[in-house]
Amino acid sequence: MSNLMYEILYIIPTPYTEQDVPVISKKIRSLIEKAGGKILKEEELGNKKLAYPIKHIYRGFYNLFRFEIETKEIKGINEAIRLTPEILRHMIVTLNSKPMKIRKPRHSVEKKEEEIKEVKEEKTTVKTSLKDLEQKIDDLF
Repeated sequence: MSNLMYEILYIIPTPYTEQDVPVISKKIRSLIEKAGGKILKEEELGNKKLAYPIKHIYRGFYNLFRFEIETKEIKGINEAIRLTPEILRHMIVTLNSKPMKIRKPRHSVEKKEEEIKEVKEEKTTVKTSLKDLEQKIDDLF
C-alpha cells in the first residue's frame, strides 16, 4: 500500500501555556512516527481566538503537521489524538487525493458568445438597389 500525504490541525487550549506547546507537539509527533508516519512540515500558528467557545474555552494554540503515512494507520492516530486530554479539537485531511472534477455551468461563456454571434448575423441588413427601394415606396402609396 502506498503512503498518502495528510495534514493535521490541532488546538491546544489556553489553560496550557506557551511552554507546554512544544511538549504536547512532541507527543503528537511521536504518535505519528510510532504509526510509521514521516513528518514533512511542522508549523505553530499561534494563540488564536476560537470561533465559538468550546468547554468554556475561548482561545487556543493552533498547530499544524504535514505528514506521510499509510492510509490504514490514520484511524488509529485519529482515535489516539481524540483521547489525548491536551488536545481540544483536531482535524486530519488528505492532501493528495484525486482532484474534484469541476463541471462547467449549464450556460458557459462559449455558448453565450455563440448566441451573440448568431444574433449579430441575423441583424445584418440586406442591401437593396435604389430602383427596388423606389418601387417599394411607390407600392406603399
